[in-house]
Amino acid sequence: MVMTMFISTLCMSGSFFTGASAPICLSALSSLLTERMALMRDVAAYKAKHHLPVEDIVREQNVLLQARSNAHEAGLEPQSVEPFISALMNAGKAIQYRYLADWLPRPESFVTHRDLAGIRQRINELDKHLLLTISQRLRAGTLSYTDRAVLAEKTVAPNLTEAEKDNLLDTMRFIQHAPQAPDTGKV
Repeated sequence: MVMTMFISTLCMSGSFFTGASAPICLSALSSLLTERMALMRDVAAYKAKHHLPVEDIVREQNVLLQARSNAHEAGLEPQSVEPFISALMNAGKAIQYRYLADWLPRPESFVTHRDLAGIRQRINELDKHLLLTISQRLRAGTLSYTDRAVLAEKTVAPNLTEAEKDNLLDTMRFIQHAPQAPDTGKV
């Protein structure tokens, strides 16, 4: 987690030349995506322990609202991040369902000592860092097919399918920087 934050911070700093930061940004993106998807085990375990459903529409709406706000702060077009955030949530739910299915014959195997509020706080932090890192990476240009291949190879999380990973990376490619207001020169 500390290494992910360090790489993400380096990626977002202005001290790198744009071209040189692209590989660092890709490493940060894959680390952030991997960590976010890995947290789904803890979410599933908490929900199983407390008999909560995987689907939480109110939570998902709040995540989308927060993502639009984070996108704006990161200089991204808020509507362009919605498909990506939805893909993150859909992959997360699918991972949770897979864990729950795996635990049916062995209910004792879903032990967690983490509180859902703390897990969700970490997910919110990761989402914010993801959008900031994507924004920084987009300063070097759009994500290429080579970038996508690197991300696909480096993003590895338990119970994340290739189809879900493809959807995440496909929706990431549609994220755009927000248009900048023209400088009128007036003070």
